[in-house]
Order: sequence, then structure tokens, then C-alpha cells
Amino acid sequence: MRRRSFLKTGFLASTAAALAGNGRAGVVASTDKSTAPKRKILAWSHSYLDFQGEEADVRREFERARNSGIELLFLFIHSVPQENNAWYNTDLPGFVVEDRLTRLQRISGETGLEIHPVILGVSDTGLSKSVRAARSYASGAPGGHKRDGTLCATWEATRAGTLRIAADVIARHEPKGLQVDFIRYWDTGIGLDWPCTCAACRQGYREFLGHDSLTAADLKNPGILYKYLQFRNVIITSHLLNFRRLLKQSGLEYSIAARADYFGSALVEGQDWLSWGRQGLVDFICPMNYKLDRKEHREILDLQLQILDGAVPVYSGIGRKWSGGEITAEEMIRQAEDALDLGAAGISIFHFNALREADFLALKEFAKRL
Repeated sequence: MRRRSFLKTGFLASTAAALAGNGRAGVVASTDKSTAPKRKILAWSHSYLDFQGEEADVRREFERARNSGIELLFLFIHSVPQENNAWYNTDLPGFVVEDRLTRLQRISGETGLEIHPVILGVSDTGLSKSVRAARSYASGAPGGHKRDGTLCATWEATRAGTLRIAADVIARHEPKGLQVDFIRYWDTGIGLDWPCTCAACRQGYREFLGHDSLTAADLKNPGILYKYLQFRNVIITSHLLNFRRLLKQSGLEYSIAARADYFGSALVEGQDWLSWGRQGLVDFICPMNYKLDRKEHREILDLQLQILDGAVPVYSGIGRKWSGGEITAEEMIRQAEDALDLGAAGISIFHFNALREADFLALKEFAKRL
């Protein structure tokens, strides 16, 4: 039996409501855990990699996936990170459009393999080069940084653009659900070393610091660090709430791909998924627990499940192949078995294109445990 978390519901709910400001985060998760979520196998898939053949071939791929136990695909329908390609039906300005989603949705309905399109949580389209540059992360690092030019979440206009894209996908394709990825600041790994210097961030710093210059040295001060993280979490939480309103108005299931290290990268990047889960602001969470080592995967998932304490279903993200490496089909199943043993609702595999015949056969055997 899972140990009771030391983080109590009331404390987290009040803390997140304070972060969201003005009581906007007023939805509190039910403490009734008598109904366990259905255990499932999920997978991330990329429109530009997967399901490229003739319709009969694509249908066979869907059937093979469904027969292996995979029930839901999170389908990336934009390129990352500059979002210039749209693989769905849209006439929003700025996209290079090729509608692949319509065909895949039709085959999804015929085979029972559900699709939730993935929306990039901080994105926009139709921007001029100068506007995009103005709204982008600016590290101020000597010689610049590779994260420079990635849209900064502090800009309200950019967050509104993201919602416009999501509303367009919902209106044109009527999916059963959406997953939001990258709902956070994108300055991965350097948010404490090189705080963003864009105009919107500088205005935010001025409001809590009295001036618009913030440095890594400033962030050594615990009080300034607290206000900086609060500033970011307020913005991303308010953005998540707007997503939630949009999806729930349409009756859609709503999930997020979450940073694995809650007390590290997640909170630094404004992604307070613990508070979101505790308040019932998302239907389920897929933490990206991509690890080469089974023990590391088990340890990080165990902590996630402890602090969430059953507030929201968790589908542990298992990296079959990603930028950090790849694992075997056997290791994938070992990590999947650990996920079930620890109490996760299931797994989400990254990514579909990495799966081979041995993977599908192994998943079919694993699915018998569900």
C-alpha cells in the first residue's frame, strides 16, 4: 500500500491558489480514491515520422498497435520548436500545411486506437521575424545561447496565440482529447543561470524587484529566488487554467506531458504539476521519466506517486528512444512492470517510431497485466 504523502491536499490547494492569484485556481481535486483509473498503454507519435504509407498500410500499423495493447496515441501535429509545420486542416497564417490528421482520425475510429493531438504549450503562428524575436527568450549570455529565439511564455499575446491554435484544432477536427506539451518556460537548464531579458520578463522583474535587471547572482538570495519562481508559476498556471476552460467547454479530455524532476526543472520552468494535479486541473499526467536505468526510472516515479498521493492518474513516460539514448524492448517492459507495481495507471512510450516487432510482441504480453 502506498505511503500517505506528507504534503496535504489543503496546503497544496491553498498554495497553488495563491500562486494563481485572485482565487482563479478554485477547482480542488476530490479526495475520493475509490474509483481507480483504467490501466492503459499510451504512446507518443510524430506526424512527420509515422503512418506515411498508403491507407491500407497505415490501417495495418494502427491495428498492430491496437493489438499490442496500445489504446491511445498522443500525436504531434506541429514541428518543434518553431511550429512552422501544421499536419492538420488549418488556414491559420504562417503554417506550412499538410493535413494528415483527418485520415488518421478516420482510421482511428475504424480501429479503436484513439488519438489525442499534441498542442505545444507556448507557441504562436503568423508572426513577423521582428515580432517573434521580440517575444522570444533572450539569455543575455555572451555570444548568445541555443535557447535564444524560443518563444517566451511571459508574453500574454503568445499565450493567447497558443489558445487560438488549440481552438482551431478543436473546431476543425473535434478530437476526444488534447495533450499539452511544453507548457512551461523553454529555457531548459539555464533559467537560473541566464534569466530571460526580454521586455515582458524585465517588466515582471521590475514589479517584484524594483528594477528590471535580474542575474544569477541575484538568484542566490532565497527571497529573490522565491519571487522569481512564483512569478513564473503564476504565469504558467494561469495559462493552464485558460487551456482547461477551453477544453472543458468542448468536453475534451485534458492531459499534460510533465517534466520528470518536479523539484528541479519543473518548478524552475513554471510547471507546478503537483499543485495542478492536486486541484484537479488536468485529467491525467504523463511525466517524461525517460531513463536508461531501471532503478532510476523506479525511483523518480515512486517520488512522483508519493507526492501526488493518488490525486490524479499518472502514466509514466518510458523512453524507448530519445535524445538521451535508447533502451531495449526488454528494458522497456521491465520499467513498465515497475510502473504498475508502484501504482501508476499505466505507461506512455516515447516514441512510436522506435517500436519494432519485438516491442509489439512484448507489449502484447505485458498488456495481459492491465
